Amino acid sequence: MNKAELAAARNSIENKARLAELNAAETALNAKRSEASKLFDPIALLSRASEIHEVTHPQLGIIRFGELVLSDSELISNCKEKSDRSAMAIYLMLKKAYPEMPEYTPETISKFYKAFPMVEGTQLLQFFLSQPGFLGEKSPNGSNQTQPPTS
Repeated sequence: MNKAELAAARNSIENKARLAELNAAETALNAKRSEASKLFDPIALLSRASEIHEVTHPQLGIIRFGELVLSDSELISNCKEKSDRSAMAIYLMLKKAYPEMPEYTPETISKFYKAFPMVEGTQLLQFFLSQPGFLGEKSPNGSNQTQPPTS
């Protein structure tokens, strides 16, 4: 086939119709993929919950942590003060990535909270507060509350 014949074939009604069919099929497939990605998948969630995440923080370097899971909420809810709940959540997230940390006891959390350096602790808390599912309580407008509401 020469160039003129190729150009004629490319511009033929049949070729344009076939191209339109392929474009429609591609659009439908992309819509189906997009819809499938929105499906709730408990198997994928369970798999993700056991992963250790690594994030590079500008001041702290590489932070390794595991996600909080529903069973963690029981330990966290046993803490009476918000600062204790935050310390417990941070401890649990770090413990998943660093199993050599001391095993959990109420004294462990107290020692962890009292001994962790202020500068790094503040930056770590700010980082974890930005993670989905951390303890930050949301106000009606979506921002984190800084104080409990007064009655």
